[in-house]
Amino acid sequence: MALFNLLYLLAAFMVVIALMAVLKSSRRELNEKANRQFADTAGIFIETRDDKDNERRSNSIQKLFWRAGMEPRQSHIVFVLGLTILLTLLTFVMQGLVAAFFAPVFIALVIYAVLWHRANSRINAILAQLPLFLDQVLRALGTGRSMESALQLATSETPDPMREIFERVLRANQLGNDLGEAIQEAANLYRIQELHLVSLAIRVNRTYGSSVRDLLNNIVKMIHDREAARRELKTMTGETRVTAWVLGLLPLFIAGYILMMNPDYMMSMWEDSAGQVMLVSAVVLQVLGAIMLWRMIKSI
Repeated sequence: MALFNLLYLLAAFMVVIALMAVLKSSRRELNEKANRQFADTAGIFIETRDDKDNERRSNSIQKLFWRAGMEPRQSHIVFVLGLTILLTLLTFVMQGLVAAFFAPVFIALVIYAVLWHRANSRINAILAQLPLFLDQVLRALGTGRSMESALQLATSETPDPMREIFERVLRANQLGNDLGEAIQEAANLYRIQELHLVSLAIRVNRTYGSSVRDLLNNIVKMIHDREAARRELKTMTGETRVTAWVLGLLPLFIAGYILMMNPDYMMSMWEDSAGQVMLVSAVVLQVLGAIMLWRMIKSI
């Protein structure tokens, strides 16, 4: 009976969310029509307070999704929130309050891990494409093209994700943004030091008139040397990385083995208050230990 009451409560909650979304979309549509009318008649565009608040709130979330190569949409956010609420309520009914508290945390960690993995893969792909991309820019500059024309030619011959980045950079440049600042914004978004150097080379060339080809040649050489050093360091620290993986995964394997061989042992601990404290403490310490091992490996 309690399960049906919770399901009815969840259905009512989702209906309220749907009504709020409809009312908000109607108000936004009315504001857009009013702004469009002002823009057409008087050339004035009014930026509402909702637009400013939404832009400031969604800026960090959008950057995380953009870094992972995904376009965040409001429908995705609503779906994730609804799924989180549903799983939290089901966990509360089946396992109790403590497990329900960790359900949204687990979902958030899973989403963050997926986004981080996708972003890291894209950054590695960008770093692998950057030397060849700069070589194409240098060849285009050697034929007498401008920097904007050379970047456009190299972008058209480069696959994603590098194409997507510099298409956005060139689009911003065509809208009036400085080319060096546009590349700097891309470097800040993806946290790639080499793009910072490319932006710095272009700005130095525009300000002091130095040879941008020599600067880009030095950047390409530095990237190749850095990649060779990274591969050598990865080979030298392979044993340390394997040890860290073993230490991080061994407690999980032991816990899984105990659950398969003797599930009543874990359930008896979970039914006891002291056992719940011990299990929750073990999970927290395991997560902290995994983070510390990961930070130690990343610092090598």
